[in-house]
Amino acid sequence: MLDMISVIIPTCNRPAAFLNKAIESAMVQSFPPHEVIVVDNCTVSIGHESLPGNVTVYRLPQRIGPSRARNFGAARASGTHFAFLDDDDWWDDNFLRNIWSVLHAEKSRCACGRLDTFRTNRIERFKCATPETLTIPLLLRRNPGTTGTNLLIEKKLFWEVGGFDERLRTSEDKALVLEILRADEKISIAPEAVAIMRQHDGVRAHQARRYKLLFSWKYRHLLGYKGLSRELFRLLNPRLLKKMSRKTGRIRRAECA
Repeated sequence: MLDMISVIIPTCNRPAAFLNKAIESAMVQSFPPHEVIVVDNCTVSIGHESLPGNVTVYRLPQRIGPSRARNFGAARASGTHFAFLDDDDWWDDNFLRNIWSVLHAEKSRCACGRLDTFRTNRIERFKCATPETLTIPLLLRRNPGTTGTNLLIEKKLFWEVGGFDERLRTSEDKALVLEILRADEKISIAPEAVAIMRQHDGVRAHQARRYKLLFSWKYRHLLGYKGLSRELFRLLNPRLLKKMSRKTGRIRRAECA
């Protein structure tokens, strides 16, 4: 079977300009995808007539969550590989070409690109995972630069690890990466494959504290008692933790004076 990439874009209540930018970035890739699928779970349906005719759109119940939307799109995709793109982000024109090249050169089933940010009309280099940072212990504590937007994954591997956890509405992309690593699969790094994450005033899913708690609880056996306690404290007492950090910083500066 010919290798093909299916691009899946879940969308929920984003400005049309954001969604159109994401779709356009997928359509103009120098290594064109096999198909582009938009999964719409907005409170008000997007204007399908304004989208390119070769984009497949599915309308689902309102606010079903990014994991369910992505899994739904994946279940209907016909490509051998999946690339997921958030509706407020976009790709460099050579994203698919560069990440595909690395995946095939290293004979891996999943690859991770670089993540840049866009704010105040400027693109800035943000994060790029490395073999040293893309590990289970580090992923449990923080994200070294992996998100749904900068991953390319083989279809078979995606379903082998269970796809996106539909109980999670944030950190679901980090959970997917964790499951790939737990399955002893290599994740190749493609620093020239650039995904751009838009910083804006709208609500991003990662702001939901409840789902961060669910992520920590899901991996409590990996975190251990101390690690779980630390994560719960950090999530339940962010203001206190920030205050303690400032106090600790003042004490250290005083010691060094």
